[in-house]
Amino acid sequence: MTERARPEVSVIVIFKDEEAFLEQAIESVRAQGLRNWELLLVDDGSTDASAAIAKACAREADGRVRYLEHPGHANLGMSATRNLGLSHVVGEFVSLLDADDVLLPHALEAQVEILRAHPRVGMVYGPLEYWYAWTGFPEDAARDFIYPVGVPTDRIYEPPSLIALFIQDIAFAPSGMLLRRSVV
Repeated sequence: MTERARPEVSVIVIFKDEEAFLEQAIESVRAQGLRNWELLLVDDGSTDASAAIAKACAREADGRVRYLEHPGHANLGMSATRNLGLSHVVGEFVSLLDADDVLLPHALEAQVEILRAHPRVGMVYGPLEYWYAWTGFPEDAARDFIYPVGVPTDRIYEPPSLIALFIQDIAFAPSGMLLRRSVV
């Protein structure tokens, strides 16, 4: 990384064969109102143009975007790939974004503000919008919907109550969550 301030947020995007959407995910990070971020693009053995897209982005980003892959460009699965990204973060906060998802322009700013206002909170997230209208077909626009997270999002959950709800498949932790690196 070049000489610059430590990023406030490290965004991890794991991917395998996501050439159709990876650039949009990257652009959604670049468009954030919060400017002090780093982006870790972590390849899980892509065989399409995803790796080339990610490497080009990293070359053009002056150290703000980094490309990571497993030794031998291996496919080791989502957990190992996310863990590879986590082992390289330097930000105070960590955002997990799927390669086929995008962040709204002020998502990181709003999430950081919530975590700063509530120092005991380790993670923040909210509902995910499933957006099919990107195809431009009217029938796909009718399929758009907000996926509920399964629990009220305007409250703090004391550990371990939320993890139990995840395990029971009552609560859903979507892409785009923001966590404190200290609790990850």
